[in-house]
Amino acid sequence: MNLFLKQLLILLLPLVIKATDSVTYNTCSKASRENDAKCGSYCYQVVKPLLDYARSIKSKEEQFEALQNTIRTQEANLDSLRETISQKDFQLKQQVELSSSYKKNIEFRGNQVHFKDLLIAELLAKMNDKDEELKSLRTQHKDNELIIDNTKQLDLKLSVCKAMSIVSICQGKREGVYVIRVPDMEPFSVYCDTQSAGCGWIVIQRRINGTLSFNRSWQEYKNGFGDPQGEHFLGLEKIHLLTHSQPHELYIYMVDFEGDGSYAHYSNFAIGNESEAYAIKMIGDFTGNTVDSLKHHIGIKFSTPDMDNDFNDGNCGTSFEAGWWFIDCGYCNLNGLYTSENRNKIVWNSWHTKPLRYTQMMIRPKSV
Repeated sequence: MNLFLKQLLILLLPLVIKATDSVTYNTCSKASRENDAKCGSYCYQVVKPLLDYARSIKSKEEQFEALQNTIRTQEANLDSLRETISQKDFQLKQQVELSSSYKKNIEFRGNQVHFKDLLIAELLAKMNDKDEELKSLRTQHKDNELIIDNTKQLDLKLSVCKAMSIVSICQGKREGVYVIRVPDMEPFSVYCDTQSAGCGWIVIQRRINGTLSFNRSWQEYKNGFGDPQGEHFLGLEKIHLLTHSQPHELYIYMVDFEGDGSYAHYSNFAIGNESEAYAIKMIGDFTGNTVDSLKHHIGIKFSTPDMDNDFNDGNCGTSFEAGWWFIDCGYCNLNGLYTSENRNKIVWNSWHTKPLRYTQMMIRPKSV
């Protein structure tokens, strides 16, 4: 717009100058100074429209410039808004993608929850089955307990019957050898004595004339040896089973080489099993016409020449050539050497120190 105004002024300026010169030449040359004012008024009238037009053009240019500034501002605002919209579009895209991821995750978690629900339902069903099984087992356990109680009662009755059968072996029998049956062992023979101290006695040891050696191994003392009708030892395992099945009395009869006799009676005799080395567990109350030598042997384990369980630094079984419940090789030993000499003899020391010629140990159930 400024360029147009300048070009217009350049074109009009010669005309204005020419007109002014013509008037000045024709008029002012003849006129006086008073006509100068008329000449100026005429020129003003000629130029004024141009000046008004120029002012109008300038105003329009200012308005145009202002509008251009406004347009530029609006375009800048528009660019800013486009950038904002682009950012919002990007954010929206991210939110959509994130929302899709969340949706997939929710669906996955939902599937997991559904699977867990199914698993829980299955476990609950199994738990119910187990509860039913447990109830059944409890009922079965009660039935088993009842069966066990009945079995215990039957076992008790059986034990009583077996014990009674043991009692009846020698009870009411004439003196002699009989077969006895004890739980957990094959039947074996015993000698029933009805003359020495009444009826019902089972002989577990007898020394008569020294024809049988008592210098034996642990295994032989465990199983027994000799002839029930003569010299013999019944066996530690048999004595244990007999005295373990029910309470038994013990009766010992002794005679020395001078013919003097004595006896010792114990009210409750029992020995342990092999893992306890057949130790004397109890003997009960003592009666007799001798003194109590066996009381020192309570709790003492059985020893043999090949199984040293005594309290001596050496081996009493080897020294005395016998098996017995040795403490320190003293007090009593009814399985010693059969001799009338005072060397490793059969002895009951609390009575006297002389060797013994005859010994017999017998047991009998206390119910007899």
